[in-house]
Amino acid sequence: MSEVGENSRDGEWLTAGPRAILRVPEVLMAVASELEGCSFTELRDRLELPKSSLHRLLRTLEHGGYLHQKSGCYVLGPQAEQLARKLSQALPTEDLPATSRPTIEWLARETGESVMLGVPTRDGNEIFYVEVINSATPLRFTVPLGHKRPLYAAASGQVVLAHRSREELTRYLAETEFQQLTRETLSREQLLAQLARVRERGVVLDRNGSFMGASAVASPCCDKNGDVKSAISIAGPTERIEQALDHLFRLSLEAGEKISRLLGYTGPYPPRV
Repeated sequence: MSEVGENSRDGEWLTAGPRAILRVPEVLMAVASELEGCSFTELRDRLELPKSSLHRLLRTLEHGGYLHQKSGCYVLGPQAEQLARKLSQALPTEDLPATSRPTIEWLARETGESVMLGVPTRDGNEIFYVEVINSATPLRFTVPLGHKRPLYAAASGQVVLAHRSREELTRYLAETEFQQLTRETLSREQLLAQLARVRERGVVLDRNGSFMGASAVASPCCDKNGDVKSAISIAGPTERIEQALDHLFRLSLEAGEKISRLLGYTGPYPPRV
């Protein structure tokens, strides 16, 4: 009897119709949501799957290149990253053109650090990385493609927040629960001061906001209407980022303007708020 056709409860989810199909993206999204990946136990508890069924699914995804194991955890494989990139490129061209990739590659070469292009999630509470080039240096900060992070705890998220309307920002501040991810994660009051700096300079440094020892610089990407719906960021070890801060500010702004022009924006850059 084939594995898919078995009638045991353990394999029931494999033959449960449309719901079973959703297990694959659920696994990939669970893994992508954690920077260091997920252990087997974490996936089992989160997805509430029987052990043997989850083992079979993970083996299949590993074999297909969608997952691989690293330090006892499952992380995204090259096929999953390629899928995420294709999906991001399928977004409307006025929002996020595939032609932004050369600019991201240029910025990664110029800085030697990890470079990400982030867009807000649908609920507007997190930044979602749709393009990532991780640094090749031995000491680096890496981000999985598709990783999400709270807006208040990421440089690119702070850039997006700084360009929201007063009403949208007020609502965000009222509805968001600020979690202290590190001892330097911004509070509500600190975030407001940070956003004022973004509006003044067009570029921001988030220092150790999500992970101690890792910092990022980010600049806005404007669409043809002047709306900031994405941000370009440079991330690396805090000491190295701070040592080259002026240089990274300049390159980040240059990259943000290049992508904005590709999106059809013709106004002054950085945009006036």
